[in-house]
Amino acid sequence: MAAYSGWLAAALVPLAALIPLLVRMRRGKRAAPGEPPVRLHVVIGLVVAGTSFVHTLLAVLALGSPQAIAAGEVALGMGALAFVVLLSHTGLGLQLRQKKLRRRSDKRRQHVITAILITIAIGLHAGLLLTSAP
Repeated sequence: MAAYSGWLAAALVPLAALIPLLVRMRRGKRAAPGEPPVRLHVVIGLVVAGTSFVHTLLAVLALGSPQAIAAGEVALGMGALAFVVLLSHTGLGLQLRQKKLRRRSDKRRQHVITAILITIAIGLHAGLLLTSAP
């Protein structure tokens, strides 16, 4: 069950990321905080956060499984890193919804950096788990 929830969360990440990228490509500028594409991005992002939380709980329950043991600490550590950075990313994203946010460009930059870190950690987590399957 942990694998299914992990793949679901991993599949939703690029979907959430595509929304602001497509808006930027089509319009040539970013969407405003209250616009429908941003709201959809936020909803999908919150679903990713919730799914990741469920995945983490299910993974903790499966720590004694042969796949978890074979994967080792690095694979599990990458999953934990992805989850912690995702929490930070979600908090930054929720701050970006404020219309009068100070230092918006700094928050936006941090939001992008955490998104990149999440993607790398998820890739390493999934790759290590897949290559160490018993």
